[in-house]
Amino acid sequence: MESTDKAQAGEEAVRHRRRRLAALALAGIGATAVAVWAAMQPAETWVHLKDALGAAAAWVRSLGAGWFFAAFGVLPAVGFPVSIFALAAGPLFGPVLGLPAVLALSGLSMATSLTISYGLARHVLRPWVTRMLGFMGYRIPVVPPARRKMLTVLVRITPGPPYVFQSFLLGLAEVPFGTYLGISWLISTANTSLVIVFGDALAHGKGKVAILALLGVAVLVAAVKITQRLLAKRARLANEATAAGEGQGGEGV
Repeated sequence: MESTDKAQAGEEAVRHRRRRLAALALAGIGATAVAVWAAMQPAETWVHLKDALGAAAAWVRSLGAGWFFAAFGVLPAVGFPVSIFALAAGPLFGPVLGLPAVLALSGLSMATSLTISYGLARHVLRPWVTRMLGFMGYRIPVVPPARRKMLTVLVRITPGPPYVFQSFLLGLAEVPFGTYLGISWLISTANTSLVIVFGDALAHGKGKVAILALLGVAVLVAAVKITQRLLAKRARLANEATAAGEGQGGEGV
């Protein structure tokens, strides 16, 4: 039975890797096509594009910050990319509200989004979300209470799974809401805040601030890698201790 389970897990991992490679290949082809198209455009195209983006930004700003941050709180909970809101928030509303207020409202939006995703995964769309995550190659872990905080940290700092999939995974794993929200909000908001600062600095020509934001992202990535190694080592030592205890118990019997 154990060998069958391992074989099935291996086949599932292979299928998951193939899907990821296919997605990466499609993304690479799309990026290449966009780059070729951009290189072939005359200078007038970029002038018109800049004017169009300016008009679009003015229109969004005219709707008010309330609508923008409400959408920021709802749409990422169902799969819309967080990065689009994060990059747009500073240039759109930094000049109107000030960057500290933008960061505070973004943090509130992140908390709202995390709450909605958790509720959908755990209480509303559980069967559908389970099938979707299974198709994407993610398993719903069965986690003892003592390891739920570690699971939440690991899921949030692991690169690859989209933000909404991470939320759904933790909701389906029945991580307590307080643990889920506290850890998820700290990690997600730290990352989002750096992106907001970077986008605002880039839009307003603040090169030094943009570089500092990128350095912040690099430091965050390095901290994530160190944390992953430490947690992996801790989990390995815990498993070895458990196995040694079971072995001693078997000998005593």
